[in-house]
Amino acid sequence: MGPAMPPPRRGGGGGLIIGLIGGGLVFLIIIAVVVYAVTAGGGKSPEEKLTAAAANMDTARAVQLKGTFGGAETLRGELNVTKGGRAMGPVTWGGDNVTVLSADGKVFVKADKSYWDREISSTDDPFYLESGEQWGRLSDDELDLDFKTQLAPAALATKLRSARTSRVKPIETTWQGKKALKFSTFSSTIYITDDDNAELLRFEATSPRVALDVTPKDSGDASSLISDMRTSMGELKDAFSTAGRPSVDEWKKGGCNGSSGCTVQASIRPPYNVEKPVTIDVRFRLTAGTLTGKDLGNCTTRITISGTSSEWASCRVSTSAWRSWAKATGGTFYKHAEYKVIGATSTEVQALQNGLESE
Repeated sequence: MGPAMPPPRRGGGGGLIIGLIGGGLVFLIIIAVVVYAVTAGGGKSPEEKLTAAAANMDTARAVQLKGTFGGAETLRGELNVTKGGRAMGPVTWGGDNVTVLSADGKVFVKADKSYWDREISSTDDPFYLESGEQWGRLSDDELDLDFKTQLAPAALATKLRSARTSRVKPIETTWQGKKALKFSTFSSTIYITDDDNAELLRFEATSPRVALDVTPKDSGDASSLISDMRTSMGELKDAFSTAGRPSVDEWKKGGCNGSSGCTVQASIRPPYNVEKPVTIDVRFRLTAGTLTGKDLGNCTTRITISGTSSEWASCRVSTSAWRSWAKATGGTFYKHAEYKVIGATSTEVQALQNGLESE
């Protein structure tokens, strides 16, 4: 047998163990530092997330709003609002499905004949109404919303910043399947996504009275909706206005003594509370014997009234019905005046479209 191996040194293994423990201590310290660093910088405060949502909204070219819009009558549906405060979209208004276009202080609605029959206060069947959908202009105060100051992207960003002053702590919740923070103030309730690069999800308020889901639009989507808005504005050249009703100030006598035709003239008083100048299509109509007698024909002319004074309108009825009646019997006939107040002239349509260049 060979010589016996010396017993192991007692201290040798101890040094290795100590080394491991020492290495382990260093390792644990490193881990602790990393965890602390992540915890300290790994999430914005709710107020900072609110600030981020406001910054994101400020940069949006447009925003989609879906829900209920308050006013004299509640609108329900979807409106896209540009950074300049121009709004358009399909809504239900007073039980009717219509398209609303609000731009530069003017409110237009595209709706079918049944809607306009109720909206237009007239004893006559308006001669310009057709069976399909048509654009009409409402009174500027008909829609109790100022999109530019209340619901445009910049206005919503201001609402978000104002919510930072609320003393009520936000509530962690969800909205439309997304983690969200809910901020409540005296006049509004705001939901934002619960992440560092937060976005506005929902806006509810008492003034204006709205309850809306919010979707900021990126540049491409905004360009598309602005293009749609431009196309719709182009359709307004045939729009009428419901804002006021002209009337005859004075009928001019004569002009209807022959069987070849009848020249009708009247001084037309402008409608009240309508922006001037105002353009009006005047249709003169003749009936035989009584106010509801046989129709002898009509003619239409266009006038523009720049002030509060009346303006003369004139055109000639030379229909076969008039000639036949005048040659056969003649006698008493009655003159009628009907009106189409123009909602947007060609110049106004061009101005509306030019306004989109700033969007």
